[in-house]
Amino acid sequence: MDLLNVFHTTINGLIILSYLFVVLIIIRSKATVFKNGFFSIFVATGIADIASLFTNCTLRLIRELKLGEETKEIALISSIITYMALIAHLIGNMLITINRYSALCLMNKYDAIWTRRNVLIAVIVQYAVSFVLFAHVIRANVEYIHNADGTVIIKSFREKQIDLIARFTCFGACIIYAAVSLSLNTRLLIEWKRLSKTNGVPLHGHQDKGLLLYTLLVFVCTMLVCSQQIVRTISILTENTTLNLWIALQYVWMNELMVNVAPFSLMVLSSDFRQEVFNLFRCSKHRSSTSLFVAVPSTRRSAVKRF
Repeated sequence: MDLLNVFHTTINGLIILSYLFVVLIIIRSKATVFKNGFFSIFVATGIADIASLFTNCTLRLIRELKLGEETKEIALISSIITYMALIAHLIGNMLITINRYSALCLMNKYDAIWTRRNVLIAVIVQYAVSFVLFAHVIRANVEYIHNADGTVIIKSFREKQIDLIARFTCFGACIIYAAVSLSLNTRLLIEWKRLSKTNGVPLHGHQDKGLLLYTLLVFVCTMLVCSQQIVRTISILTENTTLNLWIALQYVWMNELMVNVAPFSLMVLSSDFRQEVFNLFRCSKHRSSTSLFVAVPSTRRSAVKRF
């Protein structure tokens, strides 16, 4: 493995740890704002994104290290999780877009729509659909190409029918995501502009402007991967091998950009999250400083207290 690949893998590891940090901050927080629909779906989608980062890194290492067929089980599981994580990401971000739409355009119904029960149902559906769509891939076998120099390169699934079904499933999911999210985000921008002109921009926590900007930014990056999936499907249908190979190589960095923009955008754009991180480090610093001045109670006194 060359220095560039080592650097890439190190960066991947740091990004995974950063994403985990963001998700754990939200989960452990006792603040009411982090229990709402937006952050609950963010956590559910974040878990899928972390899995996607890990499995894509695994597949990349298998290719770059030219590992042989002894890795076929790991490659198959990683491929299945990658497919499932992509669908979970698309559904999750579509739910987040609907959440922002209801926060701005359905203000009076927001709390009734995004109850804990409804959010839980949405998350269950998010993962159930992702699993059902690609459960059949478990029957596939990973195909390897044996080069003249003795090296082996991972290609795709040996069963062409399973491979095509998986790719067309991603294609259909990307089309649905693009249509729904583009429509809702357009309505969001129009409504925000209208409220801004009338000085009627809501100030409630679930209507934070930063979360609106987050939604739009994630949408743009997700559309990048959707475009990649659409172009690759077209290249398969037209049997354009050159385009297929080129666009396939673009998936790694596009997927990394798509999933990485979520945690870092939240850090920058969510005032509630920044405050939570500030409170965490402030409390840690306070505990470490005060512990130096805490007197250790004597054994005699503690024994007396027990009587």
